[in-house]
Amino acid sequence: MVRIDPTTLTIFLTVVEEQSLARAAERHFMAASAVSKRISDLEGALSARLLDRHSGGVRPTAAGLELVEYAKGIVDLLRRLRADMSLYSEGTKGDVRVFANSTSIVGFLDKDLSGFLLRYPQVEVRLEEWSSPYIVRSLKEGLADVGLFWAETPHAGLETAPYRSARLVIVVPAAHALAGSVGVHFSETLDFAHVAFHEGSMIHRLTVQAAEALQRTIRTRLQVTSFDAMRTMVSAGVGLGIMTDVTVAAKHNRRELRVVPLLDDWAILDMRIGYRDRAALPRAAQQFIEHLVHGRAE
Repeated sequence: MVRIDPTTLTIFLTVVEEQSLARAAERHFMAASAVSKRISDLEGALSARLLDRHSGGVRPTAAGLELVEYAKGIVDLLRRLRADMSLYSEGTKGDVRVFANSTSIVGFLDKDLSGFLLRYPQVEVRLEEWSSPYIVRSLKEGLADVGLFWAETPHAGLETAPYRSARLVIVVPAAHALAGSVGVHFSETLDFAHVAFHEGSMIHRLTVQAAEALQRTIRTRLQVTSFDAMRTMVSAGVGLGIMTDVTVAAKHNRRELRVVPLLDDWAILDMRIGYRDRAALPRAAQQFIEHLVHGRAE
């Protein structure tokens, strides 16, 4: 069976347009005999006479006229297909699966993501919020293309790049004893009740380790799972809270709350951009990583 290929269909359309095998051959830089062979093979493949030959050239038969419509559609479809596929290879079209922790979403990713989507409007970013340990595991299992997680999270086997940094701060009511401090050490907070994050969070793990290093315990009055819940409970006077400065800045009510930096060395947290194999990622995902790295430098 003779294969019907796009090139042959294009040549056929040129023959019909020029009404001449010779002129079509000139346009395609081919011998007239080669064009004639293409048309004959096409007629054989379709079991239909497509052209009537006459002294002045050729004209399409009824079958040929019908093929013209099909051929135009096929050639146009392939042209658009190539154009669309080139967008994927260039990274200007596609989708990127991004898993990010809550701090990166609230504190940094909004501006970076909006800038990326303005630059690449045909790329779809599917963003999901997860804990840093789950993000690392998901990257290794291929469930996400790019992840944003705390650098302190074990991530052996992944490629990473620096993203952003955040400082831990305490959040207290305006009337709290520590509200007027320029900065405090974590040890100073242990004399007061805490509103703590849940046990699976990075902040909870760091603060528990810091308390154990001081041979102290945290007076946890309440555990919460979100930044909004912590702000609400702190405002109500339940206890002081510890969160990142960027998270507080997103929704800080200066009339109700005071923010005081933690001065301990461990209170500065670095965030990483993680991925399994950058070279093997879709071009759109590679562009997203480049945008985040570039944005970090601005």
